This record gives sequence, C-alpha cells and structure tokens, in this order.
Amino acid sequence: MLETRPPAPGVTDGAAGGTTTLRRRLTTVAVPVVLWFVIAALGWLRLTPEVRNTLWAEDGKVFLEEQYRLGFAGALFHDYAGYLHVVPRIVIAIASEVAPVDRFAVTVSALCVAVTAAVGAAVWVLTAGVLRSVVARLLLALVPALVPLGPMEIQANAANLHWFLMFLVPFALLAPVRSWTRGIVLGVATLLAGLTEIQVVAFFPLFLLGIRNRRRWPVIAGTLVGGLAQIVTTLSHPRAAPTAEPDSVADMLLGYAVQPFAGSATWSMPRVGEVIAHHGTWVVLVPLALAVLLAALAFWAGSSAQRWTLGAMLWGSAAVWFGAVVLNPNEMLAFAHFDTAKWLGNWTFRYSAAASIYVIGAFVVIADVALSRGVRLPGVWVRGPRDRPRTPSAWIATAAGALLLLAVVASFAANFAVDKANRQGGPIWEQQVRMSEGRCEAHPDGTASVQIAPGPQWAVTVPCAVIDQDAER
Repeated sequence: MLETRPPAPGVTDGAAGGTTTLRRRLTTVAVPVVLWFVIAALGWLRLTPEVRNTLWAEDGKVFLEEQYRLGFAGALFHDYAGYLHVVPRIVIAIASEVAPVDRFAVTVSALCVAVTAAVGAAVWVLTAGVLRSVVARLLLALVPALVPLGPMEIQANAANLHWFLMFLVPFALLAPVRSWTRGIVLGVATLLAGLTEIQVVAFFPLFLLGIRNRRRWPVIAGTLVGGLAQIVTTLSHPRAAPTAEPDSVADMLLGYAVQPFAGSATWSMPRVGEVIAHHGTWVVLVPLALAVLLAALAFWAGSSAQRWTLGAMLWGSAAVWFGAVVLNPNEMLAFAHFDTAKWLGNWTFRYSAAASIYVIGAFVVIADVALSRGVRLPGVWVRGPRDRPRTPSAWIATAAGALLLLAVVASFAANFAVDKANRQGGPIWEQQVRMSEGRCEAHPDGTASVQIAPGPQWAVTVPCAVIDQDAER
C-alpha cells in the first residue's frame, strides 16, 4: 500500500510520466474538480434556506467577535476551549472580508460546504492506491457531504469543520506518496487539520507505515506539528474540568450502538429511541454484532491496504465517540441507565455525527474487500485479476459487497432531506442584522447584539460601524 521505494524515472503520482497522454492528464485533474463541484452541490442542497442563513454558535459568538476584536493575525492562533481552530478562523476571516455583514451567515455556510466537498474530492484521489472498487471510492468521497446526521449540527458551520478535516488525515497518511509535490501538498493539508482538531493525534501510529519513504516525511511532519501544537495549547490553556459523574463503560458501548452506529442509517435519533423503548436494545446490538463479524471477515480477507484503511475507520469512530464521552460526561449519555422516558427523549449529539462518518467509511471498505474477492463482472469497476474463478464463495462475496454498497446508497438517499436541524428555526441572520440598522443609525459609535442559533443565550456583538458601512452599499 505505502510505497517505500523511489518512483521509477519519469513516473509521477497517478500517471506514467512521459508515456501519459494529455487526455489522461486532463482526466486526472478534471475528475476530482468535477467531483468537488458535485459533492458541494449535494451538500448545499441538503440544507434548507433557514439553515443556510442562520449563524451557528461559536461561528459568531467566538470566531467573529474575536475577529472584530483581535484582527485576523491576533485571532488565528487564539485558543478557544483549550484548542486551536485555525481553519474555522480562516473561513470566518474570508467570509467577513468578501461578504457584506447581512450575507455573512450564508457565505460561511457556502465556504464550509466547499471545504467539506474538498475533503471528499481529496479522499477520492487518495484512495486510488488503496481501495480497488471505483464505486467504493466514490461513495467514500460522498460520506462527508451525505452522512445522515450531518445537517443536524456539524455541517455548513465553521465550528464543526474539524470533524471533516480529521476524516481526511488517515487517508493522507495511508495513501502512496511518489513525489515531493504530493508529499508537500498533503503535509500542508495535514498541518491545517492538526491545527484545527486535536484528535488527529489518534492517527499518529500510522506514521510508522512507509516511514523510510522520504516523500512521506512532509505528511508526517504536518500531522505531527499540528497535533503537538494542539497538545501544547491544551496544556497551557486547559479546558474546565467536567462537573458531571463519568459515564460507565456500559453507557459508552451502548451509546456507540445507539448513536454513531444507528445514526449511520438514520438522522432521526428520536425514532431510534422510540424503537428501543418499544422493542429493547437488541434492535441496535444485534446489527452491531453482525457488523463486527463482517469487519473481522474483512480483516481476514482484505489486502494490507484495505486492512489498514478499515482499521483506521474503526479506530477513528471509536476515538471520536469514546474520547468525546470521556471528556464530556453527561447524564444524557448514560444510555445503559435509560428508562422508557429517556429513550423516548433520545436526541443527537455532534459526536455521534462525527463518529458515524467513520462507521459508514468502514462499511464502504468492507464492501470493497468483498468485491475484490468476488467475481469479475462486466461494468463492475474493481481493480485486480481479469479472470477470477467464479466459485460459490466468490459469488457470495460479490453479492455481499454489492448489498453493502446499495445499503450505503439507500441510507444517503433516505436521509438526504433533513428538516429538523438545530438551525432550522433560525434566527435568520440577515433579518437580525437589518433589525439592528435602526439602532446603529442612532448610535453609530456603538454596537448591536445580533441573535444566532442555537438559543437566546447566543448572540454576536457587531460594531455599528460595520453594519452602517454595509447598509450604505
């Protein structure tokens, strides 16, 4: 999977040097670009107009206010809640520069959709030397934009971009690197991811793969520097200690089945809680046990590249979910102690959406393993020997792989529209800004308090000079 030897003379990433035709070179560039636009369009269409035009929490109260107060350079590496948030602060700075203040919220949504789509397109490129099925690679690229729980909270806002950047890191560390250009580009990407999400340290063990390949060193260095910067920041500015009692191991394990695992099939956590309240927890535990069995079979049957990728997906889902529950204990996460009333009140946590990205990714990798062990059928794009034996076991593997991919597609389609997002009820940013124009006309040297989601305790203090300047345009 990971190339430790230098490339042959004239060979570049994904191309055959001097023998590569212009058409193939153009295709190599055009396909990711087109895919980026498609993923961005799908991500944008999933959002209702209300969600697109509502500013979310830290995007306004923390990042925008600190942008006004500290300026771009002063805010860029300013910690919040014990961590660095470099990419979100860059997004906020760009949005505040290119858009009038009344269009700020929708501009932030658009930029975040574009960044998430870029992650998906990058995953497509990086899995070329890792996965064997073109369909599996395509679905894996779509996961960040189409994850069922995404629109509930984590999509289209800068405060949660870190989850998607973290998803990119294992693929950057696992992909073959055969040129310095690719290594440096991936090094910059992993550095930005590390400077935005501390949990990239969970993927540090992947450094050891192909470490003798010097072209991978920028990728390793980017991840390492970003992760260490986060560790220094959180040690220097520790988060407030949790006041709630720690959740038990049983709470965490059952919560994993109820939230990120079940949330990979539906965005409606209340519906999951309702089913459990009426039928018991077996409705999520039995499917989880079957999924564990499938993962074990995939580890046994897969290639080295597939095994490492599957392991990264499973480890990523566990790191996000269990790490979040340990650091943020809450009685609402004590799933093993739920009664009927609490099951009926089951709701979505942002950690569930983030962890479910990896759960879906794991299913896609398992499908790739099955298809690569199956028969070679016309129209099924799977790299490998042209003439595979058409044994019963090969047919079973093909059927299993196809069914898993169809299940992922069905989940994407069934959960494309989400009308219960946490920002669905507003307040609409544009309307809030316009309501502040009268106050700012009377007090041009003052400030205006602009309400944002998710509740009345969240508001942004905007200088009237900014509102007045844009009102005059």
